[in-house]
Amino acid sequence: MSRLSRPHPRPIAATTALLGVISLLTAVLYFITIPENPPGSGFAAGLTGLFVMLCILVGTLALIEAGLLFLVTRHWVPAERPRRLLVTGAVAGSLSVILLVIPMLVAWVFEGLVPSFVAYGTGIGLVLVPIGIVCSGLGAILQLVDEVRTDPRA
Repeated sequence: MSRLSRPHPRPIAATTALLGVISLLTAVLYFITIPENPPGSGFAAGLTGLFVMLCILVGTLALIEAGLLFLVTRHWVPAERPRRLLVTGAVAGSLSVILLVIPMLVAWVFEGLVPSFVAYGTGIGLVLVPIGIVCSGLGAILQLVDEVRTDPRA
């Protein structure tokens, strides 16, 4: 396998962690905009609250995926399958933040709506969240199983 086709896990983990932090910061920015006593029925405040929860969930999961990738590659030399699963989970986590949170952050910064084509990215971003969780979890479990199998003390 050539060196170019094998991604380096640490920069991927760092990028995913950075995007997770951006997602959490976006949640804070949106949270402080929710008024204590919203005018009218409070629908807009409730919708903003949903955005805040989405940003917190996606950001936290991205941080977990980045942490799993970093910890496994730092403490062990993972086999090909667990490494690929962990990298895929972290990349899916990064892409979910890019597709779900970044458009909301851009809309908040520029005080406007993001173009309608972003709605397609939102759907894909929602699909990538569970894909990242499953891939990262399976990668970590496979690495632990491989480690137990190859442990000379066992």
